[in-house]
Amino acid sequence: MDVLQDFKNNQIVQKEIEYINALSEKLKKTVSFMEVCGTHTMQISKFGIRKLMPKNIKLISGPGCPVCVTPQEYIDKAIYILRNYDVIIVTFGDLYRVPGSESSLEKEKANGKDVRIVYSVEEALSVAGNSKKPVVFLSIGFETTMPAIACIVKEAKQKNVKNLFFLLGNKFFIPAMEKLILLHKKEKTNLDGFILPGHLSSIIGQKPYLWIKQKYNLAGVITGFEPVDIVLGIKILLEMLVNNNIDIKNEYTRVVTFEGNIYAQKIISEVFKPEDAVWRGIGLVENSGTKFKKEYEEFDVEKFFNIPKIVSKKETSKCRCAEVLIGKIEPYECPLFEKVCTPQNPMGACMVSSEGSCAAYYKYER
Repeated sequence: MDVLQDFKNNQIVQKEIEYINALSEKLKKTVSFMEVCGTHTMQISKFGIRKLMPKNIKLISGPGCPVCVTPQEYIDKAIYILRNYDVIIVTFGDLYRVPGSESSLEKEKANGKDVRIVYSVEEALSVAGNSKKPVVFLSIGFETTMPAIACIVKEAKQKNVKNLFFLLGNKFFIPAMEKLILLHKKEKTNLDGFILPGHLSSIIGQKPYLWIKQKYNLAGVITGFEPVDIVLGIKILLEMLVNNNIDIKNEYTRVVTFEGNIYAQKIISEVFKPEDAVWRGIGLVENSGTKFKKEYEEFDVEKFFNIPKIVSKKETSKCRCAEVLIGKIEPYECPLFEKVCTPQNPMGACMVSSEGSCAAYYKYER
């Protein structure tokens, strides 16, 4: 049996959509489900799932893109390091074109600074091994990417690597979900449930989401990324609402367990500890950022270089990426979308990243 093909089966999708339509007729209101994973955002747009939904079921995108939620201050700090020290900066490609206050990594590269795109954090260790210069890895991502970064930090310590440093921008996802729920309650916007991340949940498991039901009586379902996964997830959410049986469920059982990846969680907790962090669109979220534990502080670039507190200039463009990130507006409601802001000329992080809502809408939903 080809499991992957089964989860792409168009006949199954059509059958589930028919059932979703029948369920939607039992609802007496419009309901909104938010996906909080950048890959879900892209796949929902790619497969046209939003357009297949009945009129009273709204799918909205949340802050599931790590690049998009990275604040402008982080980019400005990286640019400060480039301009003031003779370093090599290595980064994943998505971050390369994100605008800071006055520049971007791409522009700094064009001006002669040594900025290199890598596809894994292991490549950063390799660059450091072949250079005498300080090598700074721009470390962003949720719990999905943290284990790999933690493993390389441990390996670098074991090998006594002295010229590899990290500008930490990694974030713990769960604290931001509560802040997001509270923002929607404050705005009195309609939010009935979550399509929960698949990749991230493979690390943290199903258990950390239970409070969403217990504290806020909101439904949630962890799903995979194929079209059948996503429509099954929506069906499960609707069944919970129709039957008034709110819960946190797991459709992605072929990958995600209740407890998650215990080994990966252990590696994360060995290297990192939480601290308060700023999320674009959400603001300051307690205990959502990462900091090196004492035994790994030697890899913290902010302890190696004298970096002042960076206060970025207030973003004055009409880009509404921050509102898109919290699901307050859809990308086409931004006045710059498609007219000024395009993948070739991105005005905000949501159009830069391959997981950004604006990039997904531009590519598939114009």
